[in-house]
Amino acid sequence: MNHNFTQKLQEYGDKFYLLRVSIGPVQEFIIEARKTRDLHTGSRLLSLATWNSMKPIFDQFGPDFIIYPYLGDSTSCPDSIPNLYMAIVPENKLESTVNQIENSLHSFWNCVNKQIMIKFPASAYLKYWSGQINDNFYMNWVAIQITKEELDNSYKSKLKNIQKFLDERKMTRNFGAWKGNSDVKCVQCGHRERIPYELFSELRSVEKFKTRIKEREWLCEVCLSKRLLNEFDIIGLNKVKFESVSDISARSFKQLIEDNAEKDEINDFLSSVNSLKKVLGEKGSKIENLSGEWFYKEYFSFRFLKNQYGLKDDSKLRKLAEKSHTSLEILEKVYHSLKSKPCKYYTIITMDGDDMGKLMSGDSLDDKDFTIDYQTNLSRILSESGGNISDLINNDGNGYCVYSGGDDLLAFLPLENSLKTINEIRSSFADGFEGLIEEPTLSAGIVILHHHDPLRRGLTEARQSVDNAKKWFRNKDAFFITLRIFSGSIITWSSKWTIDDFTIQIKDGAVKSYLVQVIDDVLNPFVLFMTAEPNKRLSPDFIHDLMSELPSFYEHKTKSKWSFNNKMFKAEFKRLFKRHVPKDSGLGTDSWNDQITMLDFITEVFAYMADPDKNKQMNYEYENQVKENFEHFLKITLFLAREQDRGSDKQ
Repeated sequence: MNHNFTQKLQEYGDKFYLLRVSIGPVQEFIIEARKTRDLHTGSRLLSLATWNSMKPIFDQFGPDFIIYPYLGDSTSCPDSIPNLYMAIVPENKLESTVNQIENSLHSFWNCVNKQIMIKFPASAYLKYWSGQINDNFYMNWVAIQITKEELDNSYKSKLKNIQKFLDERKMTRNFGAWKGNSDVKCVQCGHRERIPYELFSELRSVEKFKTRIKEREWLCEVCLSKRLLNEFDIIGLNKVKFESVSDISARSFKQLIEDNAEKDEINDFLSSVNSLKKVLGEKGSKIENLSGEWFYKEYFSFRFLKNQYGLKDDSKLRKLAEKSHTSLEILEKVYHSLKSKPCKYYTIITMDGDDMGKLMSGDSLDDKDFTIDYQTNLSRILSESGGNISDLINNDGNGYCVYSGGDDLLAFLPLENSLKTINEIRSSFADGFEGLIEEPTLSAGIVILHHHDPLRRGLTEARQSVDNAKKWFRNKDAFFITLRIFSGSIITWSSKWTIDDFTIQIKDGAVKSYLVQVIDDVLNPFVLFMTAEPNKRLSPDFIHDLMSELPSFYEHKTKSKWSFNNKMFKAEFKRLFKRHVPKDSGLGTDSWNDQITMLDFITEVFAYMADPDKNKQMNYEYENQVKENFEHFLKITLFLAREQDRGSDKQ
């Protein structure tokens, strides 16, 4: 055990308690969101609630007494902090410490309550405020006795006991008297009572809240709190610019506009938008400060602007109609000049460490190896990993990280560079644990969603997708993509991150094994084939022709299993490939490495992915879906190629 920590423990004697605390609710509070403002505010509020409940331990005993999460010497709340923590408390301080934790937590929510209430325009209506915020959150805790000797010699067994007790505690929920009524429920969460109509009308009458709260968007107090709080109301939110999902999907196009800011069409567009914003009562902006909505044609719809800003039929509205039409015409010229349009899709990414509970409890380690120092080191790695991944998303990925706790992630990424960034996130996570006795793996849920689709649906599917990634494969370590096309089609594809047992015959006739990165070595290069220069690219018709012939390569076996004609598939694959590339294009003849051409590699790896007999890493109940899974892979590559090849006449 750390020498300095040992000395601090000795100041409190030989008897202690292991204290484990959980703050909730978590998932329902986060996914109850219509805007990214709701989402990020909800995540930050939960982090701050947990941090405030930990402060009595931090202030009284110091950060070393908090085993998980790792806080270092920080005196401010990290950007992302899990809702579960564990600490060591002196035996004679347990009761007073728990009381302080509960008081600190209630005090935090009371402060949040006050921050919201002072925003109301008419204090007379505060009598309708029922205190749902305080009633919505809870704290579960358990504690077990532990001696200094047990901390040194039997920490693992004590840890297992306290985890079991907390799981049992969570099964016994605290229930108070119901304070609700039979009034209409909140349109966002659907289970708490909405605020009274009088209060809603007063809020809508305030100019700055009109665009935050739509007409008839009656919210409860909890959902309303996430909508009304500003970045300066909450510690740590001043570093985050609230964005819509349109900001994420349009980011690459917006960067293209900034890079070409000297063009006359772009200057005309900015002038027209600022003129339109003036009519709407908003301040003018520079290009880099325009929200993503302004780069889409549909935002200039007269009907859309009228409903969005709650305008009445008057002279101002007629002036708005004229200016919106002018702005739309100029935006069309910008599209034509740049030969591009903003992407209408973005990516929600959720990641979750595989079997992290077992890792943090040392299931696969001997008692002598799993010590309190080992777990503290794991906590530190998770904390540092979370920070590194957050920086990677916000900076290199040009995305928007909502939460990054090390083994748990929720983020938004522009579609164009999302898969590349996701692979880098996985590598960053693995690098952080390199050299440990046991190195964890990571599974991901990836949802590609239209920017007009409901955010809550995307968040729910992202969580379901990461669960599916863990279900489909033995030993997990996989990703699951859900593509929701705005027309209503849903396409899913799942894969391990790597193909570990891939073999191919090289030039000298020898068979060689390779480790294949599915995203970097297969998916992205194949999409590039279809987005290369027009005189070199692979025609998308290749995908359509290959899919039409796929049934001929399969036969039913017993118990609905498929057999696959590998040799025939590879021959037809190469024939179709050569048919759908321009003559003398050279596409596919480049080397994947010194011994294999790119075409040979792609042919072999596609045959591997299509063959049920090769996909033994799948769990038994999903093995009969290999054929459908491969078809969905082809459809997703086609979609990605189309979206990355947007032009002024292609959307």
